[in-house]
Amino acid sequence: MMGILSVLEICEDAGGGPEFKKALVEAISTYFDVRDVTFFHGPTFPEIFNDPSPLLTGAAEPLLMVYHEKWQDKDVFAMPQARRVLTTAGFTTLDELSRLPVPQRSYVVDYLNPNDMTTASAIHLPLADGEALIGMFGQVRTWGESDMLAVRMLARQLRARTATIAAAAESATVDPLEHLTPRQLEVAELVSDGLSNFEIAQELSLSELSIKKYISRIFDITGHRNRSELATAVLRRVRRPQA
Repeated sequence: MMGILSVLEICEDAGGGPEFKKALVEAISTYFDVRDVTFFHGPTFPEIFNDPSPLLTGAAEPLLMVYHEKWQDKDVFAMPQARRVLTTAGFTTLDELSRLPVPQRSYVVDYLNPNDMTTASAIHLPLADGEALIGMFGQVRTWGESDMLAVRMLARQLRARTATIAAAAESATVDPLEHLTPRQLEVAELVSDGLSNFEIAQELSLSELSIKKYISRIFDITGHRNRSELATAVLRRVRRPQA
């Protein structure tokens, strides 16, 4: 219980932004005896794993480039079953994720294990500027029954507090759609309205093939991987206060 209260107090004192990220990572490492702690943040859950500048510690720190180049789409915590548990309960462990597909098994065997990360767990946090995933890795650290109870309680308490906390520095907030042309932005907005490629083509008096090319180019520019992520970005842009 003291560990939970200590982490919560440290995070409340830190406020938001990079100070919050650093304080949370250091507190979890210290009070829960976790060797390697990471903090990934994104506007949506799928975009968490695209974070270009996450906070990494320990064995994970030098691995960011190889992670983004080869492993981020195979991350076990990005799987649909992991997402369901994380976004509802707030915490899960690698051991709780059954029947890993081949890519995710490779992530464990060929990425985590060779880098002395034989145990893995994660906490999911809703934030004012998106969502975050706190990864916890170790060589021999396993969660006993009392450990699991404590970390689940910590996750619940943190999630009740972080909805008003922004993880990104104010100056670092970037509109992923800012580099789109007016026509590309128009297509993105129609995608967010739920229109199919055929319906967008009719709306803009273009061929369906042209719309497919527009959307492919939009994904390349924004870094979004599907229509759902793009629609979320459009909605966030609409809601953002104008200066």
